[in-house]
Amino acid sequence: MDRTARLRHIVTRAKGSSFYADKLAELDPKTLTADDLSALPFISRDDLVKQFQNEPPHGGFLSADIVQMHLTPSPGIGRMPEYLTRQDLLWQAQASAAQFKRCGLDAQSRCLVVFSYHMLAGGWLFHEGLQLLGAKVLALGPSDAATVVDIAKTYGFNVLVSNPSFARKIGEAGGRFETLLAAGEPFSAVPGYREEVETLLNCQAFDAYGLSETGIVAAESSGNQGMQVVPEACILEVLDPQTLKPGATGEKGELVVTSLTREGLPILRFRTGDLTLKGSLDNELSLPRGVFGRTDSMVKIKGVKVYPKELLFILAGTPGLNFRNYQLVISRTAQGTDYVQLRIEGDPTTDTFELAQRVRSACGIGMNEIAVEPSVTGEMVVDKRY
Repeated sequence: MDRTARLRHIVTRAKGSSFYADKLAELDPKTLTADDLSALPFISRDDLVKQFQNEPPHGGFLSADIVQMHLTPSPGIGRMPEYLTRQDLLWQAQASAAQFKRCGLDAQSRCLVVFSYHMLAGGWLFHEGLQLLGAKVLALGPSDAATVVDIAKTYGFNVLVSNPSFARKIGEAGGRFETLLAAGEPFSAVPGYREEVETLLNCQAFDAYGLSETGIVAAESSGNQGMQVVPEACILEVLDPQTLKPGATGEKGELVVTSLTREGLPILRFRTGDLTLKGSLDNELSLPRGVFGRTDSMVKIKGVKVYPKELLFILAGTPGLNFRNYQLVISRTAQGTDYVQLRIEGDPTTDTFELAQRVRSACGIGMNEIAVEPSVTGEMVVDKRY
């Protein structure tokens, strides 16, 4: 696949839409390469919402060659449409099939998909790629765990395609699979979660990250070396959320996606707002910790950029804590240095030694104090320094 040729084609399509017309007016697509996207504008979900508000109901994207549509709940407009051409469907299926093959799946795989198949893109993102691979697929969609277990045992399904939390329920109900393709929720970013689900299902699990606007763009494959770019699907960047410049390998930043499978509704340098760690594997971008937070609450502590929402994934792996209720309280010492207290709701007798080590490793700084309290309310960050 020629990624540069695909990119130029999609940008040419984008120039014909009212959404991109002004943004790309001075750009010649022939000057673009897949290795340098700096000439392209950034967009966000808010930008797309405004476009559909300004040009209801289709946003100016509904062209004659659109053959499939999905609807995603969206604040401000209720539901936001995503449009795909027949070419988009083929590209998306090819990209997904290539990724599933890297996970060891083949024409002998028997796959049970329990993602939604209605308005949302969910199940389709997996189903079409699995079919192209030659696998046997049942579009079961959402169901109760007992029904999934019964169908899997009766008909010999060996691959489960599910979000992690429902996969866990299926395992608790007696479901057993060789492989789990997981997506839709934080999974590998939560300490101990993968191991728990793999034990319950007696399987090997592969995590994936995608958006309804783009399909699957990063995923794990055999070898357990973290998420990598799905090269047939997209070009990924990890950028400093403030400067929008590339960060160094080993630094955290915002995941930015340019889709190579969307000509019907082109997605160029889409700011996801999702926090990731920039890695490198075989000289290619990787996401060794997957996606583990949001960039919209970044605060600088002790000279280090800290993303408080990242803590949710770290706290989720500690028994005795209500990991959803926590607070960072930042103040200054008499010597003028930053002092940070992490307050967490939970059992006050919880041992926080191991947690402190995980927080230091993930955030790059140590907490001066970790307090586990019966109740924690209020803003996630209380900054008393200024």
